[in-house]
Amino acid sequence: MLLPLIALISAVPGQDAGRPPSAVPGSTAPSPTAPSNEQRIAHASNTGRLIYGFDRAAWVSTDALMAAVPKDQLTGVGGYVVEVSDEQTLHVTYYRGSNATAQAFFVADVRGGKVVRQEQLPQPVALTPSQAFLAHAREIAVERAKAQKYEPCTPAPFNTVVLPSPNGGPVAVYLLTAQQDAATYVMGGNYRVVVAPDGHVLSSRPFNVSCLAMKPPKLPPGATAEGFMTTHLLDPVPTEIHVFTSYNLHMPLFVGTAPKTVWVVKGSSITLAPIK
Repeated sequence: MLLPLIALISAVPGQDAGRPPSAVPGSTAPSPTAPSNEQRIAHASNTGRLIYGFDRAAWVSTDALMAAVPKDQLTGVGGYVVEVSDEQTLHVTYYRGSNATAQAFFVADVRGGKVVRQEQLPQPVALTPSQAFLAHAREIAVERAKAQKYEPCTPAPFNTVVLPSPNGGPVAVYLLTAQQDAATYVMGGNYRVVVAPDGHVLSSRPFNVSCLAMKPPKLPPGATAEGFMTTHLLDPVPTEIHVFTSYNLHMPLFVGTAPKTVWVVKGSSITLAPIK
């Protein structure tokens, strides 16, 4: 998995409430409040990599939790928060309860996509203020999703990724469709809710307008797939969700955003594909 973990970005300036950005392919210039395509690409590259790292940390630390803590002691688990410990390490805290009453009971450090340290705390402890805000932001985002009728593309509940702000500012909560079949990758049912420090929602948006189930093609012996192809009309360039998906696919994702405009998303690399 590609980290280091650097500069957390909560939201794209000028993009809000699920509306398509004001800059579209073919326009002469973006509006004064809209980010440039270069800024969008930098945001998507960095943030998509972070989403993948945080999601992976939650996955492997949950496996560690399930192996270490008897099932009958997992009743009432409220969730988890993921924080950056250093440039290579994510710290995952599992808690019981919600909001101000939440108490941590299990922690794990994840480096390179693997748990390198874990501990079931002898006594539960209250979440720190920053951890409590991350937990509360997730609850707020879930409620916003219900109000907006945001739905995942599989029957499973959303996977959630909450990216902390590096300076105590707003946080971005990503609600992601959970993959239920190892051979099927679902594009769609992904959303972002940006929550201010005082708890109010600054913006929310869907990243897709429909669900698409993608499966690796059956190829003749010796052949290898070049990647997956999708179209995206809500933004002029690929988003952090495309970067996250490419990491999950372990192969490139080709994203068409306009006629004769196809981008190659390979991990955190986003480049224009040559079109003849």
